[in-house]
Amino acid sequence: MRTRKQELVSDDLKPFVCNILKDYREKFNYSLEDLSRAIGYKKNRQTLHKYETGTLNIPYEIFFDIAGVFNISSDIFKEIPMTKEEQELFEKKMIKSYVNTMKGNNNITSRGEKIINTYRNASYEPVSKVNELSIKLLDDSMSPVYLKGDRVFFRKKDKYNNGDDIVIAVKGNILSVRRLYKSGKAVILQAMNPKYQTIAMNVFSEDMILGKVETMSREIK
Repeated sequence: MRTRKQELVSDDLKPFVCNILKDYREKFNYSLEDLSRAIGYKKNRQTLHKYETGTLNIPYEIFFDIAGVFNISSDIFKEIPMTKEEQELFEKKMIKSYVNTMKGNNNITSRGEKIINTYRNASYEPVSKVNELSIKLLDDSMSPVYLKGDRVFFRKKDKYNNGDDIVIAVKGNILSVRRLYKSGKAVILQAMNPKYQTIAMNVFSEDMILGKVETMSREIK
């Protein structure tokens, strides 16, 4: 079914919206496949590419879905030059999108929101009707078990055991996966790829662990 013209971002607004889409996708290091997954595969990566390059006009619904994925502040929309009619339509669509989101199963906790805002490779995506936190791996430190570019989904646990693959901040604002081993008060965070250093810690709290790996997805090229 063809989308009605009124449901699409106008030709005048399209260049500004395209730039917002591309800038935020690159800022969060998302591929088009990542973005398609994040919006529940409402649109495939080929269609998202056409939206981003301006080949197709993006529906308001999809644009606001993407804005939700990247937590884009509504303030950025004030910078887009619009006619009074366009602004009224834009605000109407934005409010509708917000209401629909609040009616959905958006069960993100304050902890989850903090993780997403703190770590640049973390995101919040529904998996099998259950909301999950995930990270995109930015290196090959866990190869061959997990590869660079894999998306890893994780959950907080009350207890972590030897051999668990855990999500932890190894450096800065980037989350990584390491295999956990405990011996008394000492903890070893093992990288599976021998090119990367295995970390031994004498002082460690399980609060430093953000979650245990539950599942993963890999883009097939």
